[in-house]
Amino acid sequence: MAHEFDAPPALEMLLTRLDEMAVVVGPEAAPRLGAVREGLQKALGFRARGDAANAAAAIRAAMEELSRIADHLDPMEGTLMRAAVQQFTTALLRGEHGEMERTADLMREKSGATKVKKE
Repeated sequence: MAHEFDAPPALEMLLTRLDEMAVVVGPEAAPRLGAVREGLQKALGFRARGDAANAAAAIRAAMEELSRIADHLDPMEGTLMRAAVQQFTTALLRGEHGEMERTADLMREKSGATKVKKE
């Protein structure tokens, strides 16, 4: 279920790039990426209601699923993704938007997705 509000840029970008990740991880991972998308959308809903704790928990769960997908492809990449998930969650809880963006960029880079600059 989508929510009507502005998503934090890092999460918005990740949501828009999940389809690109499907190309990298293959069609068998599509349902798992759907679960990631659903979890991130749920997190955004919590955020819209001002529930930072549940938003962070939902983001962490979605990102952990993403790291399990990466782990299936390459265990070393999975380890890196799990570390990035921890870093992203810590930045989220602290409100460190620059660190969230940097960590999201790292996860995109490792997943093979690219960032498109907004004009």
